[in-house]
Order: sequence, then C-alpha cells, then structure tokens
Amino acid sequence: MLKYMENLYEVSVKRKNACSTKNNVMYVKWAFPIARGGLNPTYSDKINKTTLKNILTETQDYRTALLSSVENLHKKYPTELKFVEKAIVYGLEQKTPFATTKRLTFQTVKTKEDLRLWGRIASKIYDSWDTDSIYESFKTDLGKKYATYFIFYKGKTPVGVSQVIRGGGYSAVYWIGVIEKHRKQGFGREITAQTLNHEITNKRTKFLLTASKLGLIIYKKLGFKPMETIYEYELKKHL
Repeated sequence: MLKYMENLYEVSVKRKNACSTKNNVMYVKWAFPIARGGLNPTYSDKINKTTLKNILTETQDYRTALLSSVENLHKKYPTELKFVEKAIVYGLEQKTPFATTKRLTFQTVKTKEDLRLWGRIASKIYDSWDTDSIYESFKTDLGKKYATYFIFYKGKTPVGVSQVIRGGGYSAVYWIGVIEKHRKQGFGREITAQTLNHEITNKRTKFLLTASKLGLIIYKKLGFKPMETIYEYELKKHL
C-alpha cells in the first residue's frame, strides 16, 4: 500500500520537504516557517533519537511535524514526539469529468502576486496559517509542472482555493476550502469537482487527498475510497 505514497512524496523532495521509506514504513518530515521564512531540506531515513535531535537542530526556527504510518510512534519516543492527529488518505480513479453547476470560475496561479492572493484567501479558510507563511512555503512551486494552485470566484468575489501536487502517477489534491461566509452553498463540491476536472481533461485520472470531517461527505459522494491512515506528530522543542 505504501508504494504509491513513496512515489508521490518524491515530489516533496523537490519542494524541499523530505521523505523516505524504511522496512515498508513511510516517514515524511515537514517544516513550516515561523521566523526566517523558506523551507529547509532535511531528511530521516531511520527514526531514532539521534535523527529526531538532528531534525530539531536543523529546524529550530520552524514548527516541525513528522508524518508516519505508525500509529504509536509517540509512545516509542515520548520525550521527543507529541501526537497531533491522524488523517485518512482517500483515493479515486476517474476518467470522465464530473458534472458541475458552473456557478464558480477559477484562475490558476501564475505569478508571485497571484500566489500572495491565494495565500490571503487560504489564510481566511485555515486560520492557523498566515499569508506570509503560505507564500514562503509554496513560492518554489511557481512555474513547476508538478504543482498548480487555483483561486475560485463567484462573479468577481473570491470564495475558495485548491491545490494539486502531481507525482507517482497521481494528482494529490490539497487545500480545498471555502471562505466561511460562502459555505453551505455547495461550493466545496464545486471546487473539488472543477479541480478534478482540470486534471481529467489533461489526461490525469488517479487522485489522492486527505479528508477533514467537513470535506469527507463531499469526497465520498464523488467516489473517493479510504486507502491509508497517516499519523502526524510534533517534535518537542526541549530536545
């Protein structure tokens, strides 16, 4: 099951995140900027206390998370890791476009100014992020074939965003969201369907995403099925 995840996250290495598999277990290290901005390249080919300390040393000005398929990694390293949450990865293969209402139009992000706008909208949806952090995290994606960012509008009013990262034969769909005041109008499904349709029309038919409780209803109706459970851990700062 982890083979597709390993292939997909090869893309993340290009984006200065890191991943590896060891004994059929996947580990992915993400570092989100707090002070300096930008993402730093680090790696973990085997999870042990020395590796955890090295990661923390390299990312001392970053909020660092570790993603793994191991459910109880924090119990193995209680002084190094804190469990944050689990997410289920859902998959779909779809060769024909979904029906949409056409109430929304979308713009693809092509410039730094577009990405800053995308970040401002995304920060309204995900309040744990700010515009600058989003911009610094994703600016290296501009102009790259593996990544596309979408801004969705109702008329001239921005209502939501989405992101696609491609690799290993899959299109992974992230950051699907609607600004709170525009929710409960069916825009979540519309954004998801239009994002998938963009990929389908470009001959990409295999999809992955992780689902929140809010989005899961939409994704199941579109045909997504559970494929893998991933656990997120936070590295404690006192190492």
